Amino acid sequence: MTNDGIDISVLMLTYNFEQYVDEAIRSVMHQRCSHNFELVIGDDHSTDGTVEICRRWAAKYPGRIVLLESGGNRGLMQNFADTYSHCRGKYIAICEGDDYWIDRSKLQRQADFLDTHPDYALCVHRVVNYYEEDGSMSLSNGRQKSDNDIIDLARSNFVTNVSVMFRHANIDPLPEWITQAATYDYAMHMLNAEHGKIRYMNRCMAVYRKRREALWSRAGAEKQYRMAMQVRKMLMEHFSAVGRDNVHELLRKAYIDNAVALVRHYLALGNETQASAVAREAATAAGGIDAQQIAALARNPVPRPGAAQLIARHIIAPLRRSVSRLLPVPHAPR
Repeated sequence: MTNDGIDISVLMLTYNFEQYVDEAIRSVMHQRCSHNFELVIGDDHSTDGTVEICRRWAAKYPGRIVLLESGGNRGLMQNFADTYSHCRGKYIAICEGDDYWIDRSKLQRQADFLDTHPDYALCVHRVVNYYEEDGSMSLSNGRQKSDNDIIDLARSNFVTNVSVMFRHANIDPLPEWITQAATYDYAMHMLNAEHGKIRYMNRCMAVYRKRREALWSRAGAEKQYRMAMQVRKMLMEHFSAVGRDNVHELLRKAYIDNAVALVRHYLALGNETQASAVAREAATAAGGIDAQQIAALARNPVPRPGAAQLIARHIIAPLRRSVSRLLPVPHAPR
C-alpha cells in the first residue's frame, strides 16, 4: 500500500452501468470532505457507454479519479482484486457503479470516526434499499445496535456494501483465495472485523439499488444458497487456520443452514439425486455432521411463523412498500 498523501480511496466497480454510473461518480466527487480522497474505478470491459462517462469524469478531475480500463472481461472478483491493488488510501470506501451516496458528509463522518476510534475496524451505516422493478423503497437494519463485533457479523451479515469504510492496512494484500469466491462483500467484511469492532451509524447516507440484473438478484434460490455456502466455507478455513474457533463454529452453523435450505429446495423439485449430493458435500465440508443428518433436517417441517410475523410479512411490509412508491427517490447531491 502506498499512501501518496491519500487519506481515502473510494473503490468503484463498473460493468455496463451506462444509466447509473454518472450518478454514482457524482455522489462521490461532490462529497464535502477535508480528507484527501481519490476515486478508483475498475471497469470490466463494458460494452455500452459506461467507459465514456467515466472518461469524462476523469478528465474533469485529473489525478483524483483513477480509471482502470480492461482489455477483456475479467469477471467480478478479478476486477475487484485489480482495482483494490490500485487503492492508495489509509481508508477504503466502496461505492459500486450502480449505487450512490445521498449525504455529502458521508466520507467526512466515517473517516473522522475511524481517526478517533482506533479499536474499530469498520464503519458502516443505514441505507435506502431501492427496488428498481416496482419503484418501492425500504430502510435497512432499523434495529441494528451501534457497536458490533465479528461474532455479530458471523451470525448475520448486516453490512451493506455501499455503506462501508475500513482500514486498508487490515487487508493488504488481499488473500489469494478471495478471487475464487463468487462475491467479495461478506468475505471482506469478515476479514476486516477480524481486526476490530464495527460501528453502525443509524444515519441513512446511501442508496442501494436492488436490480433484477444484479448478481445476487439474478442468481435464483439455488445459486444464492451455493454462493452463501461457498464464501462461508472459505471463511471457515481461514478462521480455523488463525485459531478463531468461535467464529469458525458460527460460520459452520450458517453453512449447514444454507446447505439444509438447498437440500430442501431440491427435494421440493423432486430431485433426490441432487439433494443427496449436496448433503454429502456439506457433510464433508462442515464436519461433525453426516449427510443423513443434513437430509433429515431438510425433511423436517419448516417452523410456521407466528401471527405477529405473518402480519409483519404479509400486511405491514407490503403496505410500507406501497406507500414508499408515493415518496420521491433520494438522489445524489448536485
